[in-house]
Amino acid sequence: MRVTVIQPITTVGLRTKGELESLCRNGLEVSGVSLQAGPPSIESRVDEAFAVPAMVSIAEQAEKDGAQALVIDCMGDPGLGALRESVQIPVLGVAQTCMAICASLANSFAIVTVLSRAAPLFEELATAYGHEGRYVGCKAIDVPVLEIHERLNEVHDGLAMHALELVRDGAEAIILGCTGFMGCAEAIRLKLRAEGFAVPVVDPMPTTVSFAATLIQNGLSHSQMSFPKHETKPYKGYEFLKVR
Repeated sequence: MRVTVIQPITTVGLRTKGELESLCRNGLEVSGVSLQAGPPSIESRVDEAFAVPAMVSIAEQAEKDGAQALVIDCMGDPGLGALRESVQIPVLGVAQTCMAICASLANSFAIVTVLSRAAPLFEELATAYGHEGRYVGCKAIDVPVLEIHERLNEVHDGLAMHALELVRDGAEAIILGCTGFMGCAEAIRLKLRAEGFAVPVVDPMPTTVSFAATLIQNGLSHSQMSFPKHETKPYKGYEFLKVR
């Protein structure tokens, strides 16, 4: 099984080879590709908009190269619908996947993320994905995406503090609201348990890649009635991306 992780940023090195290799198990091959044109990080709707053209090009090429599923490496799910219209293989957004999984594990959930400006976006996504009745809210540690690895101790402490606050406010599951937090879930889960709260803490990337493998194994992909193939036409100014 071959899953391609699309990193919708131009910054090289944020997603390490070791992190991707840690997702490879039980016949699953995971590779990653970043953008040649687009934003250095995703922290706003504007960033998302500038990422999508290159993401479409990458998705189409990955399908041609034999990928069997695509995972968008960003909690904003940028370009999710556009990519589904571009390819026939399953395309997964980590926010949509994790919210659906939380809805199957708990009566309510909340998100801990990087910057406060992401809160309105997550509220929009929770509503769009049908989870507004389960969504408790979002709290941010106010650490930019590009500084996560440099400030890891601060990140862990902030995530645990805000996760505890959200659980006390009624959240019965927690989603780590940035794929840059990969590997942090267990520490947060243990700290919550130490305070008497045994709740799921969902790490977006491993969870979504595992779900992608399940879809491949079961021969499932997105509905082409919901996401009909887009009409092929020339787009001016994007020739360097090979977007048709």
